[in-house]
Amino acid sequence: MLADERREAILRAVESQGSITVKELAEEMGVSAVTLRQDVRELAGRGLLTRVHGG
Repeated sequence: MLADERREAILRAVESQGSITVKELAEEMGVSAVTLRQDVRELAGRGLLTRVHGG
């Protein structure tokens, strides 16, 4: 899965579920948590989502 596809999938998951953990995303998408954290940081930096630390 390409980075842009992953990021779109993250945004869809957040939109449909309201919130989701990196662990849940990693399990659903079959991608490492490290990769997803980088994607979430990128999306948050662009103002597309809000990160919440620790739950």
